[in-house]
Amino acid sequence: MGIRQIAKGKGILAKIGSAEQLCMAQRVQITDGRGNGARQIYVANGKLNFVLSESNALDILRLWHEGTNVGFVSKNGLYTAPADFLGSFPAGMLYTCGLDAIGGIEGHPIHGRLHSIPAEIRELKADESDVKVVAEIRDTALFGQNLVMTRTVTAAAGASEIRIDDVIENRAFRKEKYCLLYHVNVGYPFVDEGARIVGDFIESKPRTPWAEHERATMLKVEPPADNMEETCYFHLTKDGRMSIENKALGKRFTVESDLRKFVQWKSRASGDYVIGLEPCTSWLDGEFAYSSIGPGKSVAHSLTLKVENTRR
Repeated sequence: MGIRQIAKGKGILAKIGSAEQLCMAQRVQITDGRGNGARQIYVANGKLNFVLSESNALDILRLWHEGTNVGFVSKNGLYTAPADFLGSFPAGMLYTCGLDAIGGIEGHPIHGRLHSIPAEIRELKADESDVKVVAEIRDTALFGQNLVMTRTVTAAAGASEIRIDDVIENRAFRKEKYCLLYHVNVGYPFVDEGARIVGDFIESKPRTPWAEHERATMLKVEPPADNMEETCYFHLTKDGRMSIENKALGKRFTVESDLRKFVQWKSRASGDYVIGLEPCTSWLDGEFAYSSIGPGKSVAHSLTLKVENTRR
C-alpha cells in the first residue's frame, strides 16, 4: 500500500513525528554562483522530488522520480544575471513561455517575459495528504496590460504526478491578447537511444526543411550526434497528451493538458540532448496567432506531468 493510501487511513498522525515524513516543501535562497539570489521551493512527496522557482513564475527547475532524473538542464544552468536567451536559457523541467510571445516575435524577448517574472506566493502547505503552492504572476505595464496569472501547483502524497492549474485574469479595462506555451524539457536518462515519443495525432507539420528531411525519425530517440541541427514539429493531438516511453529504463513520462496543440522540440546535439513536449495555445512562426481575454474575464489552462513505472 502506497503513502497516498496510508495517509487517508485512520491514525496516520499517530505514526509520524512530522508531516514532513510524507510531504515536504521548503523555501530556500541560492547564495552563490550564477544563480545567486534566486528563490526556490524544494518539494518532496515520497515519490517525486522537485524544485519550484519563486524567482521565475513558479516554474519547475528540476524533477526526479524515485531518484531518477526526468528533466533537462542546459549547460547554462540557473543563471540570474541578464543575458541573451541562448546564453541564459536554463531549460529545466518546465519553462513557461508567454504571455506576450512564444517563439520569436519582433519587439518581444524570445519566448516572452513570463518566465522572468517573480512569483508572489499566496499559499504554501505540505501535510500528510499533499503539497500545494499557490502564487500570482503579474504581467503588467503602465498604460498597458494588467494580466494576473494565478498558478496552483499540487502533488499528492505518494503520487507520481504534478498538476499545474493556471488561471489568467485580465484586470485591465480593454481586451488583451495573450499566448502560452508550456516548454516541458525531458533529458537523460529518459531521453536515450531506443526510447520513443508517443502521441495520438490528428496532424503533424515539420517546422523547417531539415525537420521535413528527418520526418521518418520524428518519434524515435536516437543517440547524440555532434553539432546536429535541432528539429521541431507541430502536432495537433486528439487528447492533449504526449509521452516518452523508455523500455530500458522501465518508465514512461507523460504530459497532459487541456491544450491539444503541441510543439515537439528534438535536439540530438551532443551536450544539448533533449526532447521538448510543449502544449501551447498556438504553434509558432507563420502558424502563430494570439488568443484574447475580455476586460474582467479570465481563462484557465492546466498541465499534468506524470511518471509511470512500466516494468511488472
